Amino acid sequence: MEIRFDFGDEHGRVLVDVVPNTDPVAVGKTEREFGMPVCTASVEFSARGYRSLLGWVQLVREPGPSDPFGIDPFDLFEDSSAPFAWYGFQPALFDAPSHWRPGAVRWEAHSFLTIGPWDVDPTLVVPLVGFAWGYGYDQDPEDQPHLSPVRLLGPADWDGHRPYLADRYPTWKFDDGSPLADQR
Repeated sequence: MEIRFDFGDEHGRVLVDVVPNTDPVAVGKTEREFGMPVCTASVEFSARGYRSLLGWVQLVREPGPSDPFGIDPFDLFEDSSAPFAWYGFQPALFDAPSHWRPGAVRWEAHSFLTIGPWDVDPTLVVPLVGFAWGYGYDQDPEDQPHLSPVRLLGPADWDGHRPYLADRYPTWKFDDGSPLADQR
């Protein structure tokens, strides 16, 4: 999936690919994760220097649609006071989840590419792109998981996460989801 976005006079796009993991060892997992999803989202953005610093905020939920989302930080940064799982100059999102347990599993991620307009407020998080992806299996974790289709997220999705994010990261401000409406 290709998602185009604008921020001021700058333009960008995100290329999202969610596929079954056919070589778990090559991506740092074990053979047990064969068939689990691998999500890669690469970023192209016309801004340069500090204006091209972007961060991925990813929230996940398991096991079902009535359960709340929680932050999904990269394990190395789980104690970070920042809401980002990946951060940098045009950072790629990479995730290869493997949540195994008996019974039915429905795992879903909401992934948002964000920008912090440094000249306005360095603690402001503005969403640029949002997409959902995930997987599930019915009973036995040895079954092949079913990958969910990637779908765009809009302003209402981001706004639904803002109270949680504001509570979890009280030193940060989370802008409304209006830039997400500009995704193409």
